[in-house]
Amino acid sequence: MLLRSLALIAVIALAATAQAGQLSRTKLVAAAVESANDNIASGWCGRGIYSILNKSGLGAGLKQGNGQDWEKILADAGWKPVACVSPFKAPLGSVLVYLGDARMGKRNRGTPGGSYGHVEMVALAPSGQRLYVSDCPRPLPGGSVFDNFTRRAWLPPGGSILAPLPPVDQQVAVVLEERKRMALAFFEKRQQLTENKTTSSVQVQ
Repeated sequence: MLLRSLALIAVIALAATAQAGQLSRTKLVAAAVESANDNIASGWCGRGIYSILNKSGLGAGLKQGNGQDWEKILADAGWKPVACVSPFKAPLGSVLVYLGDARMGKRNRGTPGGSYGHVEMVALAPSGQRLYVSDCPRPLPGGSVFDNFTRRAWLPPGGSILAPLPPVDQQVAVVLEERKRMALAFFEKRQQLTENKTTSSVQVQ
């Protein structure tokens, strides 16, 4: 039972590492700073993301376009999509695209996003807060069209914003060893408490 629990913890830990611990913090913070200072007006997310990616060294093959057009722009430049059920679960450094209302078969809500869609990159504030950046940095994803998310997160060719991960078996071994150490410490403390209670009980009798 203990080994099964440790294995489950290891899987969870590896998933978290893949999304957070193995990314270039410097590039992610730089993207957020660029978004806040590029003088691109709110509503021009396509221009914002184009500027951010170029200044991050990820602009090869990219073209400018409206927010909802960026899946094709990224695909043509060799970026790869991964399934993503929610923007809140998207990997740091990935680019997220939201369609305009017409492409979703909806009535236009009267916002730039409703007309042209939205695009953003998952970045980090200097404080470490997760941000969604393009025309400006936002603490919440999607602009005005959060509900039109395409359910894909786009990663650059070769994962150039991602730091290389150790082999999976090595990651599992490290996590299991740490969890084993924690479990042994827990049971030793529990046994010590039990022995102390037994000693106290004998003294009272």
